[in-house]
Amino acid sequence: MFGTLISLLLALTPSSGAHPRGPATPQPTTEDLEATSPSHDTPEVSEERPPGLLPPRTHGGSLAERSFLTGDWHGARDRWTESGVRVDIALTQTLQSVLDGGVEETTEYGGRLDSRFTFDLDRMGAIEGALLNVRAESRYGDSVNRASGALLPVNDVMFFPLGEPDEDILINVTEFRYTQFLSPKVAVFLGKLVILGGDVNEFAGGRGDTQFMSHSFVSATVTSLVNPYSSLGAGVTWALSKSSNFTSALYGSQDASSTAGFDELADGLTWNTAFRTQYELGALPGGYNVAFQYAFDGSFIDLSGQFVGPPGQFRPARDGDSWNAYANFWQYISVEGGSQAPVDVTNERIDREGWGLFGRCGIADRDTNPVEWAVSGGVSGRGMIDGRDDDTFGVGLATSRLVADRLTNSELIDRSPGRLEVFYAYSFTPAAILTFDFQLANPLIEGLDTATLFGLRLRAAL
Repeated sequence: MFGTLISLLLALTPSSGAHPRGPATPQPTTEDLEATSPSHDTPEVSEERPPGLLPPRTHGGSLAERSFLTGDWHGARDRWTESGVRVDIALTQTLQSVLDGGVEETTEYGGRLDSRFTFDLDRMGAIEGALLNVRAESRYGDSVNRASGALLPVNDVMFFPLGEPDEDILINVTEFRYTQFLSPKVAVFLGKLVILGGDVNEFAGGRGDTQFMSHSFVSATVTSLVNPYSSLGAGVTWALSKSSNFTSALYGSQDASSTAGFDELADGLTWNTAFRTQYELGALPGGYNVAFQYAFDGSFIDLSGQFVGPPGQFRPARDGDSWNAYANFWQYISVEGGSQAPVDVTNERIDREGWGLFGRCGIADRDTNPVEWAVSGGVSGRGMIDGRDDDTFGVGLATSRLVADRLTNSELIDRSPGRLEVFYAYSFTPAAILTFDFQLANPLIEGLDTATLFGLRLRAAL
């Protein structure tokens, strides 16, 4: 399937190589946990306004121009959107090899089907100021995540939803989220939430299927201990201005990708509070996101405690609380053309034609979190080659520090693993993008050689 689809797209790509500057990966502005916040294009709720929170959109046009590979379904998709129902389906396929080092040299293929349904209950005339987001995900094939030997996944597409490594997933309902706007600036949300993607960044965010592939550049890695992929939760978001918002949410600390999520609530909770804003440096857009997480009622290994138990057995001490704090920034250095609209950091794509810098850092509770701190940064951009306005690239470096304790303070463990990733995303059409990805990843085990990886990722918005 991977090769056949590439051949078809090559045949359909315009010879000029230029594509319209429409969104390559169209997303609702309420895509993930952070995106639940009212953004710059969230409509105001008032008695005079026409019904509908999300603006209508079209799906047709020529294959080289439209944002959805399968088009408007003979007009049905456009009619559904007018009635308040959006359907977004994306198929992402990956072919990745460990060329040298790691645990073993191998090549693996797999994919993920991501189906999202957004019900604008306001436009439907059901509930004023309300949205319902439903997400269902399937996964098949294998990855080189284990073969690389790295602590963090080198392929997030094949790592989420969480489950047994490389286990096929027929279908998981990972999100069922209800959002109610109480005013033009305040909204509450509850239900089953997709947490991954909340640490949004213009140049380094998403879910591994649109920008960087590895987890080191998708989110702050200090959150992995208490942040599930999918969990029951609730929260509130407050739009302080058109470019700034505050979000606070409470959700289960344990993953519930394959369950309803109620049982997992008894295993601990995470409280997340975040502030996000944008600014202009001269005429160049930039922004940052800061957050604090506190987990409680859990069962975390007390890394500073003593290991007790019968002879020959380890029984580590436990602690019920943990915390972490993280921040990220992004800043355009060069932009072609001008625009007064805030950048939409929730759509998992680069909005401006140009390039810029990004960085992310985090610290965590040394008593319970095995990752003491983590930092990453790099450069990314879009349209750097004449005639290739929708192509994107990224270069990122990341490292972290593991806590010195009885488990990690060993010559066999690399306590400062590093990561280099370089990608170039070639846009066949706004709906189909092929990414070439190169990584150098330090394995967790000290005696293993650095893993050298090369991969292909084909994402199609259907």
